[in-house]
Amino acid sequence: MRRQPAFAAAVILTLGLGIAANTAIFSFVDALLIHPFPFRDPDQLVQIRSMRGGTLGMLSMREVLDLKERIPELESIAAHTSSEGGYNYSGDGPPQEWKTILTTGNLFEVLGVPLQLGNKWPDHDDRERDYRVILSHEVWNDTFGSRHDVIGKKITLDHAAGYQIDGVAARTFDYPHGIQIYRSLGGFAQFDQRSYRNVVGIARIRRPYTIQNLQARLDAVGHMLSVEYPQTNGALSFRAVSFRELYSGDVKPYLIVLQGAVGFVLLIACANVVNLQLSRTLGRSREMSVRVALGASRSVLMAQLLTESAILSFAAALFGIPLAFWWVKILRDTIGVGLPSWMTIGVDGGVLLFTVGISLISALISGVVPALILSRRSVINGLKEGDRGASGGKLTLRLRNGVVVLEIAVAVILLAGAGLLIRSFVELQNRDKGFQSNSISTFRVALGWKRYIDQASISRYYARALQELSRAPGLESVGLSTTPPLLKQDVSEPHTVQAEGQSVQEALQNPYVSSQNVSENYFRLLGIPLHSGRYFSESDNIDSEPVVIVSARLAKRLWDSKDPVGRRIRYDPSATKPGAFRRVIGVVGDIRNGELDGEPELDFYVPYRQEADGNQYIVAKTRLSLSEFRTTAERALYSIDPEQSIFDFATYDERILETVWQLRLSRTLLVLFSGVALLLASIGIYGVMSYIVGQRQREMGIRIALGASPGSIQRLVLKHASIVGACGLVIGIIGAVVLGRTLKHVLHDATGVDPLAFIAAPAMLFAVTVAASALPAWRASRVDPAITLRAE
Repeated sequence: MRRQPAFAAAVILTLGLGIAANTAIFSFVDALLIHPFPFRDPDQLVQIRSMRGGTLGMLSMREVLDLKERIPELESIAAHTSSEGGYNYSGDGPPQEWKTILTTGNLFEVLGVPLQLGNKWPDHDDRERDYRVILSHEVWNDTFGSRHDVIGKKITLDHAAGYQIDGVAARTFDYPHGIQIYRSLGGFAQFDQRSYRNVVGIARIRRPYTIQNLQARLDAVGHMLSVEYPQTNGALSFRAVSFRELYSGDVKPYLIVLQGAVGFVLLIACANVVNLQLSRTLGRSREMSVRVALGASRSVLMAQLLTESAILSFAAALFGIPLAFWWVKILRDTIGVGLPSWMTIGVDGGVLLFTVGISLISALISGVVPALILSRRSVINGLKEGDRGASGGKLTLRLRNGVVVLEIAVAVILLAGAGLLIRSFVELQNRDKGFQSNSISTFRVALGWKRYIDQASISRYYARALQELSRAPGLESVGLSTTPPLLKQDVSEPHTVQAEGQSVQEALQNPYVSSQNVSENYFRLLGIPLHSGRYFSESDNIDSEPVVIVSARLAKRLWDSKDPVGRRIRYDPSATKPGAFRRVIGVVGDIRNGELDGEPELDFYVPYRQEADGNQYIVAKTRLSLSEFRTTAERALYSIDPEQSIFDFATYDERILETVWQLRLSRTLLVLFSGVALLLASIGIYGVMSYIVGQRQREMGIRIALGASPGSIQRLVLKHASIVGACGLVIGIIGAVVLGRTLKHVLHDATGVDPLAFIAAPAMLFAVTVAASALPAWRASRVDPAITLRAE
């Protein structure tokens, strides 16, 4: 390395880029797919949900008890609300909103994570309205100064006094994600009503049983319950999901594709090093022949050359690891993946061990071929003075050409794959959502249940909130909704609707609908078109006839081609106390409510003045920055109730992008590492063409001496480069087609074939090949025949 610093630097830089790319991606793979969860025996933990008509839903507490009693494969089972709510806390400073789930007291026991302080509340508090809470370590530290005397202390939440602190979670505990308060389930869940589904089950499978054994038993129990209780459990089944799938199921195929892609990047880097090693090795043929003549065996030569290659590979790893740290930080910050605190994406011991492994693989790939070629060379030929600088013969030339073909093919595959994902991402973003999200900012309000105890007080607060915000400078229009589209909120099990004239049994055959409570200007604000009838107005209040607006798909599903305006329907006819029939006053356009790439849902809209909900999203059309919007909103709403917190500020477009972060991750990384592959391929092609021209210098001199023009010499070199490039492009296009089909199969939102990507990628690589060969071709045409022939 000291004697040949340029060669060593080239190898270290080339391999370092490949090692850094693989290390960066593996840090994501390790965190999301491999790293053990901080729970006892996490492979035995599952989440259990109900399923009806292909749609996942919640469990009732009665069903949780059924599963506990009827399934011996379960060691234990807990239950908690699926999506986090919020509890308002007013301390010495501004009001805070603490993210909360309601849970049975045995949640920590089922997960196998003991509390740092205190104990769980008694089991009977799961059934009774008793104010018991467990604090997260973060809240205990930030709000209560890590004092041990908080156990047993009572605090005020949601303006209600008497919440007793029973315990503090461990520092590393973060489940499901970002929860700050765990509150007793008592008073929220109904243990005697099977149709009241509002929790998910968290269960531990008894060893030696597996999730497959559990699922078989769940299917049997689901069938038994549907027979025993057809009114509530008819056609209802249960599904168990492992914790690994729960946290990383959606991202797993993307990471597998990316790890394969950066494996190709490392392959290109190794191919470049093979060419560098060949050049260096052939220059050492005399040295190796002397070693053999002095008694060295072929295995000794192989060992020496592979050792040298390994040293260079580990030096490349030392260069690549800091680069990987930097890439990981940039990617993590850019993509903004929301994960539990214990799923840390970074370069830790396991990732460094992986780096050592790929460094060894790189050493073998880049060192074994040159070592084999050199160890097979004749001792006599190697000792001849004229052998120094020899090209290595036709075999070596073919090997070099093959390496270039491989580099070009792999680069084409990567660039085409990146093009496919970019195209898919752009199409997904441009897909008609059914509403407009640009220039819209959002935040949430969760009214304290003690102060806002009935629908009248909730409606008054939000009516005044909309009034104050509408007057605020910089806000063009303001509305609200309980469940705005594409926010992936996990709410209670969806219900169906009953059209007037249908029996309850007939209504249960209707599809599930998405119900929202909205303000009267909500549709205009989001640009949801009115097909017939009218929008809500302020006169649609609690004293007027109950009304509803339905989406076009729901109207067609219930009434086919008949005009739905004026007809009556009601939501959830199987409830213990079904709501009143509502008159349809309007039909609006369909929107994509659940998934950006999914089908529009069946939507059922109710005016918030008639059916108030304390938890609402405020949506506002504004040109203000998010920080300015937050300041404006806080000033307006704190004037109504200075003790009521508002939280979770984000633009609507940011919220939508969070739902497709897997595709953003794969797109960003594939583009980045395709660029690295293109750079490495360009360097490799230039290096090989320069070497080949150098080895053919004598031939070029004779051609020029015999009358060949400089232009014909350039064409000769470029023709050779074009033939090699064309072979690589053909193989690369075939590989890109295979990759496209694989991506379409593995990633449901990927485009299988994109003509633009399949044309642009080969064209770019062909241009790179010609450009990388242009300088060596020019040098070949400038060879002085007199100097070349004088050496003869």
